[in-house]
Amino acid sequence: MTGIAAGEAGGQQSSARKPRLAVILTEYGATSHGLCYATKLLEGKQFDDHFEPPRCEVVSMHLMEIAKNDIGVSTAKKHGVPMHHSVASALCCGGDSLAVDGVVLIGEHGTWPWNAKGQQMYPRRELFDQIAGVYRQAGRAVPLFNDKHLSWNWAWAKHMWRTVQELGIPFMAGSSLPYAKYEPLAPLPRGKKLDHLIALGYGPLESYGFHSLETGQFVVEQRAGGETGVSAVQLLEGKRVWEAVDAGVWPRDLVEAMLGAVKNPRGAPRDHVDGVYAFDIWYRDGQRMTVLMPGGYTDEFGFAYRVRGSRDIVAATYRLDDVPRLKHFSATVRSLEDMYLSGRPTEPAARTYLTTGILWYGIESKWRGGVRLETPDLDIAYRPPVRPAHWREVCR
Repeated sequence: MTGIAAGEAGGQQSSARKPRLAVILTEYGATSHGLCYATKLLEGKQFDDHFEPPRCEVVSMHLMEIAKNDIGVSTAKKHGVPMHHSVASALCCGGDSLAVDGVVLIGEHGTWPWNAKGQQMYPRRELFDQIAGVYRQAGRAVPLFNDKHLSWNWAWAKHMWRTVQELGIPFMAGSSLPYAKYEPLAPLPRGKKLDHLIALGYGPLESYGFHSLETGQFVVEQRAGGETGVSAVQLLEGKRVWEAVDAGVWPRDLVEAMLGAVKNPRGAPRDHVDGVYAFDIWYRDGQRMTVLMPGGYTDEFGFAYRVRGSRDIVAATYRLDDVPRLKHFSATVRSLEDMYLSGRPTEPAARTYLTTGILWYGIESKWRGGVRLETPDLDIAYRPPVRPAHWREVCR
């Protein structure tokens, strides 16, 4: 570890007690990510065919805003979890020094302002810095999970990543989509060369564009050689997306296979122009990925790819649950519990560092009229974890 020493949670936890967690939230409403993560950490996880009780103990919370539909205060009271006035107090459990084995940072939802580019300025970096400050004071770091992308501001995200490296923080971040179940259950292209990859998403550009990017990145990182980083990003919108499809900018058969895999389409894809986006992404090793967000046509995520030299196309969409079950978050929470128990991340945070940068450059491309932007600072290489081809069977 660089900079400071590993804390208790940096190694295997004693089987005699559960890891103690502090949960830091911007908001804990009835449909918020507080429900998705904090409630499951407190009350357990429901899977398709079984229930798993909590393996960690939430011992403190800090809540920045009380929503109109807040459930955080009552949930904390129900489970006897103190609500603290500050991040530092939550991490120190009201004392003077770090007193938890792990931290959950949920900087999503709430009345945070928007900038001119359509980015909601959640205070993730500010909350992260307060957590890091407690780590510095303690001289040790405990595992930390950051929900969603690191920051709306790419310079701030880079600062957060440097701090993770400097302090040696066992760190996970990102979307629940890499943990969700997709159908049909298809093998990931581990160690294979891909012609192209099409990912599918929907919703608001920043908040759901991030999920859409992680949907594709989770698959494309499995290619031969692992992840090498991104050399350029471009964002197309509206009719320019369908013009690119017509011009064959991306493989037509892959695009059609992806759109055709949607289980509950709303009309035809080209019926939709408003809110239609496409991230075009060039990788440093020559790989290319396109992330389609076809407006109101669908509310599904998915991916389609073809292994180089093959005629077969693999196309799948994700199965997500609505409130209050949200079973696709159960596998995410299980993975986080594994990190808090072992002190070792179970998924690469570099994936989310990279998708944070892709998202930022995509929004910047839109702001500049849809131009292609070179991305020298997305030289982010990593190896994805080795898992069975049909790892969703194991995950359940």
